[in-house]
Amino acid sequence: MRHQFLPQTLVEYTLAYFKIVSLLYMTRYIVTNNIWCLAKLKENIAKIKVDLETRQILDIRLCERSLRFKCKRCAIYCCKLGGPSLTKEDIEQMESAGHKISEFVEDAKRQYGNHSPMISAMKSRKDGSCIFLRTDEKRNAYECSIYEIRPILCRLYPFEIKRINTDSFLLKIIPCCNGLNDADGELVNKRFVVKHLLESIYAFLRKTT
Repeated sequence: MRHQFLPQTLVEYTLAYFKIVSLLYMTRYIVTNNIWCLAKLKENIAKIKVDLETRQILDIRLCERSLRFKCKRCAIYCCKLGGPSLTKEDIEQMESAGHKISEFVEDAKRQYGNHSPMISAMKSRKDGSCIFLRTDEKRNAYECSIYEIRPILCRLYPFEIKRINTDSFLLKIIPCCNGLNDADGELVNKRFVVKHLLESIYAFLRKTT
């Protein structure tokens, strides 16, 4: 007795064959053109190409189109885990604002890669939190006392970038952040990147060239 789900005519066999061929072709196309996205779908948000001279986005391919973000001001997976690494420009900016290096740069030296723009790190309190973390009692939330001049890694968080070549990079997420996928959050798209991240991305890429 023939199984009810098996094709029973030459036409059905032919249609099934072409469906399989089409599926294999599309799979090959997707893997070939989006391998950067499929490798780590949960972490890679977009592949972006920029012109560092004109500060323009030349191309952006979004991997996640429904991701939203809104800072919860909980500080659980960022500021409470200690001060960030600092670039030379971070330190100079804070000095210009009136902060002494001995006040905010940790004494111990950290090892950074040859191409890393980081040269030191922010001090932390005894409880492990960043020294500039403050409590907003009225809102029952946390805030940064140097928000306007906060370091570049703080400006990017909960995003980070991985350079591919001279003018292209992957925009990735740090998945532990509580503000990711917040229903009331702002959609992470090209507009979001330009508005919130682009200046910090340019600064970071220039230092890793």
